[in-house]
Amino acid sequence: MTGFLASIVEAYGELRVNKGRILLSLIGVAFSVFALTTVMGAGGMLGGALQQSMEKSGGRDTVLSIQSMGDMTYEVDEFGTENITSSGPQDEVTGPELDEFVFEQIDRLGIEHRTRRAYSDVRIQTTQGVQTSALNGVDPSYATMYRMQVERGRWISDSDQHRLAPALVVNQPLYETLGSPELGTEPVTLYGPTGAQESAQAIIIGVLPPDASTDYGPQAYIATDGLAAVPGYDENAPAASEYLVWVPPEQADAVRSQLASALSGGGAGSFDVYPTSFGVEEMSIYKVFGYAIAGVAVVILLLGAMGLVNISLVTVRYRVREIGIRRSYGATGGRVFFGVLMESVVATVLAGVVGVGAAVALVKAPFVTDFFREQGLVDIPPFPVDAVVVGLLAATAVGVLAGALPALIATRIKVIDAIRS
Repeated sequence: MTGFLASIVEAYGELRVNKGRILLSLIGVAFSVFALTTVMGAGGMLGGALQQSMEKSGGRDTVLSIQSMGDMTYEVDEFGTENITSSGPQDEVTGPELDEFVFEQIDRLGIEHRTRRAYSDVRIQTTQGVQTSALNGVDPSYATMYRMQVERGRWISDSDQHRLAPALVVNQPLYETLGSPELGTEPVTLYGPTGAQESAQAIIIGVLPPDASTDYGPQAYIATDGLAAVPGYDENAPAASEYLVWVPPEQADAVRSQLASALSGGGAGSFDVYPTSFGVEEMSIYKVFGYAIAGVAVVILLLGAMGLVNISLVTVRYRVREIGIRRSYGATGGRVFFGVLMESVVATVLAGVVGVGAAVALVKAPFVTDFFREQGLVDIPPFPVDAVVVGLLAATAVGVLAGALPALIATRIKVIDAIRS
């Protein structure tokens, strides 16, 4: 260990002496590592933006959808023919009883994130007259499972399930059409399917940020149990169109099988359990994107290594007298080889630290993070650690590759060469 540390100190001293010769090559290495780390870090964050964008529509990895199939079971035989058979008294189960039964099976598996989702429409009084808006009945965990964040106000909570005045979270187009009412205090009027006889007052508690991928029309979210207070809503309708749970990807298949078996064997009819989300790795375009990033990184790395090799060879030729004198005082070939090699490695590691630091500063700059948010990145992740590690390892590898040939040449220098020089 002492010899190794001494070699590093000696290499650093030689770098200070010969800094004029290798400064330009180190700038090239630092730039190469900077470009490599920036490409990998930005690529990782763009992949995260793509993943989060998909999670806003399909849910996190892995969200399972549980849908009641009624008292009918659909089976496909070996010939591809679909057979429909009766499987239970589903018609006798009410909405609250079905919710209790499904949630009981979910709780038995220890699943924390769950939500119901029901689809409906509501007529709402706006500044441009009465307009129809899509209405989604969900539970509080829905925001976590689908990466939804409110820009103003708050999201739905458990206390909103049984309010006399329904609490709504709306998207930006609907909020602007409503005249931007004051959140939490100023009521808006909801109407039944026809006419104005059936009406109720609702309170806007939150507004979603603008999103071009989802703002294709007015959208509102309400607590699932709060749907009963919406004018014209059918109280006899099932409380939920589907149930959603979020489980770890590695447990998805096992949970899916257990849920389907437990639910279908509980006397409430048959259920279909299937994943609604998928990872970005499943997209072929993402794999091509990853290969392209790797190719650019390799080219950048090779260019940096070639520049350093040329400078190192020139430096060794200028140091023939110095190396010959060392050999005359008993320095072994291995000692000379390791010393010259460490000079290259120490130089590239220092350049790599500078390049990685500059890359992190650039990718985490406010104008860059704002760009990622525009691409759909909801939660700005930290700079990818693997990009930092790869950048430093690449700098070290460049130093080893660039220093190996000059170090080998240095070991062949003889004392007589020093005398002649």
